[in-house]
Parts: sequence; C-alpha cells; structure tokens
Amino acid sequence: MPQRARTTRRLEAWLKDTDLPLFVLNAQRRLVFFNHGCERLTGWKGADVLGQVCDFVSESDAFGPAALLAALAPPPEVWQGTPVVAQGLLPRREADPLQRVISFYPLTNDDQSVNALLGVIVAVAVTATDERVPSTQRLHAELASLRQTIRRRFGEGALVGQSAELQRAFSQIQLAQPSTASVLFVGEAGVGKQHLARVLHYQSPLAKRAFVSLDCRRAATEDLEATLTRMRDDQQADVLRAGAVYFDHVDAAPADFQRSLIEWLKTNIGPHAARVLAGSTRPLGPLVERETFSRELYFALSTLVIEVSPLRERRADLEPLAQHFLEELNRGAAQQVGGFTDEVWRQFRRYNWSGNAAELRAVIDEARAVCAVPLIAVEHLPFRFRAGVGAQTVGPSSRPRPELLDPLLERIEREQIELALAESRQNKARAAELLGINRPRLYRRMEALGIVDLDPKADAGEPTS
Repeated sequence: MPQRARTTRRLEAWLKDTDLPLFVLNAQRRLVFFNHGCERLTGWKGADVLGQVCDFVSESDAFGPAALLAALAPPPEVWQGTPVVAQGLLPRREADPLQRVISFYPLTNDDQSVNALLGVIVAVAVTATDERVPSTQRLHAELASLRQTIRRRFGEGALVGQSAELQRAFSQIQLAQPSTASVLFVGEAGVGKQHLARVLHYQSPLAKRAFVSLDCRRAATEDLEATLTRMRDDQQADVLRAGAVYFDHVDAAPADFQRSLIEWLKTNIGPHAARVLAGSTRPLGPLVERETFSRELYFALSTLVIEVSPLRERRADLEPLAQHFLEELNRGAAQQVGGFTDEVWRQFRRYNWSGNAAELRAVIDEARAVCAVPLIAVEHLPFRFRAGVGAQTVGPSSRPRPELLDPLLERIEREQIELALAESRQNKARAAELLGINRPRLYRRMEALGIVDLDPKADAGEPTS
C-alpha cells in the first residue's frame, strides 16, 4: 500500500475523531463533514444535519437543528476567497447555547475558485471591537441573540425590535393574551399592526382556530357583511372556525358596515365566539366626536388599545429589522447577502420611512434582487428610495402643535391605569395605591375608559378602600 494513501486515511480518521470541532461545507453550502468534536460540543449527530444547506439567517428557536445550521452558515464574503472570523451563539441540542468563534477558511481549486469551506469552532474570547470580526457579522450575531430573547419573552413570530416603544407594545400583548377581550391597534400604515394582532392570536387560548382578516377600506360593504354572516352561521369543526377576526383600517369602515358590525357583535357570543381585533391608522376618539364613527362600535372595539409607534420614532429597531428582512430573503436562495455597506446604513438612518416597516422591507427586497455581491451597496437601492432620501431626511423636531385636550387626557389616563395594573399584576387595590386614588374610583375610571379587568379575582378577600 502506498505510503501516501495510508497517511491520507490516517489524517481523515484523525480529523473525524479529534475533539477539535471541524466541519466542511461544499460549494452549495451543504454540510458534508461534521466531526466528533462538533457532535460532542453541540449534542447533534452528523446524521441529524449532514446534507443540509446552511443559509445565512437567524433562527429564534435556539434548540432546533435549523438554528445550528444557521450558526454554521458562513458570511457570504468567504465565498470570494477571504478567510473570516465569525462570533455568536452556538446552539446545543439539550443545553443553553454557547458563545463561540468560528474561523472560516475557503478551500480553492487550481483556478483559485472556492469549492468548499472549512470551519473551525474555538472557545476564544473575541471583543466587540475585534477587527477580525466584520461589522456585518456582529450585527448578524446580535440579531440571532435578539430573536431568541424575544421568543423567550413574547413567543414565536413577534416583530423584531429592541426599542422601548416596541417592548411596551409586546408587554401589552402579553397582558391581553389570556383574555378574549377586544383589542384595537392604532398606528400608521406599515408599522405592523396586523402582524402584532396575529402574534396576540397565536399566543392566546384560541390559537388553534383560524385568524380571519377583513379590510374595511378595500372590500365592498356587501362582501364584508356576507363574510360576517357566513362566520355567524358556519357549522365547521371548531378548529376551522374563526378564533379571531381582525378588522383592518376600521377607521375607514363605511357607516352602513359599522351598523352591520354592531349587530354582528351582538351575536358573537358563546363558546364559538371569535375574538375581535381591529387596526386603525388614527385614534378613533376624534372620529367619534366628529360623528363619523359610531360611539357604540368604538367602545366595543377598544376594550384595550395598543399604540404602535412609527419606525422613525423607533430608531433602535432600524438595524435589527433591516438585517432580519435581509436574512429572511436569504432562506433557500442560491445567492446569499450578508448585510449592508456603511453608506447604506447612513442613508437608512437619514430616511424618514413614511411607509414604516413595510417600506423598509420593500426597499431591501428590491435591492437584494439586483445584488450579486456579499453586501448591498448604494447602487443597489431602488431609485425611488435614493431620490427620496434628500426630500425625507429627518430634520430637527417640528414645533409642537396643540392637541384636542379630552382625547389627550383620556389617552394619558388609560396608559397610566394600564401601567399600574401591569405593575401590580392586576391587583386593583395595589394599582389604586400606585395611582394615589381609592379602589372604587379606579373601578369607575376603568369602566368609563373601557379597560378590561383581566383578572377579576385578583382582589378576592381584600377590603374595599
């Protein structure tokens, strides 16, 4: 037997059996080698993951094999022949993820084209300012960590973000999840109101039943009324019944449909009742005062009101949300894109995003479609976006204008009562104490403002203040 063949086999056996975690991806990003060190470190066997494609994405479930494959995915620039050091959380099968560093080494042919990648996982501390780690890779790692945190706190599917405004909306959704009370989401077009409504439904006791969305602005009144009639008369199996009905753009509902909706709400009772959710691009209170929106319908829809801030007021959400949209577009795509150039980030921060998250996703979708390199650059951005940057640059805060006093005071009072109830875990005596009022007055204000009592038994046995 030739000496070289024996040496090669011994080397292959050593690479397979060594405790140093090593893996190899082929040119299609399929995992073709996953040694004993990787199995021991992650808890997964090679049979669980070999042959699977590693896309440059972030997964919210830290304990599934998809998260491991995402963690092993290389930054796209490696395929151009540049070794890269990446850091982040390495998922494990039955244990918490570990902070690890992966060094990616391109393996080239005689013509210097990359036909495979070698990955080496090491437990080496890398600081946030380490020049070996590209800024795009650091954002990728931060997004993965953020998604796992959001999933643990607010459930699967929650909107990506870390701003105080979005965290407040998430907290309100958590409070509303055990209830079947109506919820009104208020915010500009494109902020994600329907997305948050779906999160609320699929984390609620009615999650196994369908989520039905009706657009009050686009659909004809007779079509909307026919849908409500079918839902009322439907004899489908429970799992096929509507568990939640979301009335999108309810502020644009015609007067005749508002009347039909009030009548339907009176019949939407009993064990098969659907939860009523609604979205509005503006507060309904002023519309009620102008008599363009039914007062009865307003109180029926707004048991709990969740205000969703525009993206320009949630600047902390811009980078993780943009990276999230980009990585979602990487799923299953032959061309992987790792991030954005510094100049793109500068333009993103200057832009006003009047279309909010929906506009951000559309811009990234169009840019990625024409990008054939690892990072999206300014020349890849849609012309309409580049033309609008100068016109929509966020400037100094505009001079504040007076607001209608009654809706403003009502909104502030509602927010403070809801915060006190959340802080006291629905204990009304404690909430009244936090607000500096007695408990009977708290109950009166809750009733007047339409604030649902999420836990009527929380004060059982306590003396009335």
